[in-house]
Amino acid sequence: KQWYQRRVRGHKSSTSDDKPPNIKFNEKAKKFAYGNYSKYYGYRNPANEADPRLQFLDSSLFAGKDVLDLGCNIGHITLTIAKDYEPKKILGVDIDGNLINVARKNIRRYLSKEKSSEFPMSMQVCYGPLFGQGSDNTTFPNNVAFRQENWVPSTGATEPTEMFDVILCLSVTKWVHLNWGDCGIKDLFNKMYKSIRPGGKLILECQHWKGYGRRKKLTATIYKNYQEIRILPHEFPQYLQTIGFTQWRTLGVPSHNQKGFRRPIWMFTKPEIIVSPSQDFAGSSQDTGCSQESASCSTQDSNSSKDSTTTTSITSRDSTTAASTASKDSTSTGSDAKKDASDGSKECSEP
Repeated sequence: KQWYQRRVRGHKSSTSDDKPPNIKFNEKAKKFAYGNYSKYYGYRNPANEADPRLQFLDSSLFAGKDVLDLGCNIGHITLTIAKDYEPKKILGVDIDGNLINVARKNIRRYLSKEKSSEFPMSMQVCYGPLFGQGSDNTTFPNNVAFRQENWVPSTGATEPTEMFDVILCLSVTKWVHLNWGDCGIKDLFNKMYKSIRPGGKLILECQHWKGYGRRKKLTATIYKNYQEIRILPHEFPQYLQTIGFTQWRTLGVPSHNQKGFRRPIWMFTKPEIIVSPSQDFAGSSQDTGCSQESASCSTQDSNSSKDSTTTTSITSRDSTTAASTASKDSTSTGSDAKKDASDGSKECSEP
């Protein structure tokens, strides 16, 4: 308890008491530390039910657009959008290469669902999915691709090289937050903002804070980050607006027999005309994430030194001017001279 209280107060100590207590981590579940569950859709959408989140995603948001689906898992939502919502291109990204391999195989399975009636079932049983890619690059399945990648930016990351009209981020933020802390989630949101074209959309589904605690013992890193988290999920909309997103609204809350899956789906818009926000989450200028904090501090120190030198120069110049004025007015009456000297002293003391 004392260790936790020191963490909450931000107290830092080099004593052994400041080390995390002996926690038994779940070694079997460690391989799912990024939320990369291979059977995720099985228990979220049992009996192959349609994903209830899709009812809140209107096809007009995706038609003819470049779309990114972050944390796509085995690609069911990605493939449904590619097949039924007619995007120009949709890219599914996940940190787990095994899930990406399954998602790529599912492309042929989704295509076969439409064509299976043209051939006997025995053909699919013996040879697998029967249909591959066609020639049109803007229709399914040529408008979908999958890539294994950790999309959380590293410190000192450069500007994004890919731009999208829509970014989907569904049930991913908890895992970024637990594995990379407040800095990781802030850097992710800033990269999203930079990767969306003006007028584009961010569609976000965040896990509830209560669910964080059930996964805090997966790894030592997650446990440490969990103790140090200060930005809570219900505060994400506020932070996203400070970095430039506007028009925050709730698209809906999917129904589910498990309360933990009843999460609001939010949509944010990047304005057509980019205007620098007046204040950030902490009340200062626009927040650019943790990856630029070191450079920012360095710049502030340099500016402070420069301002100090400038102030000294101005004070010296003002003192000389005041002395010259006092000499010129020495022929004035005694009361007027005292008044001028008082005014000169007051002028020099002002910043």
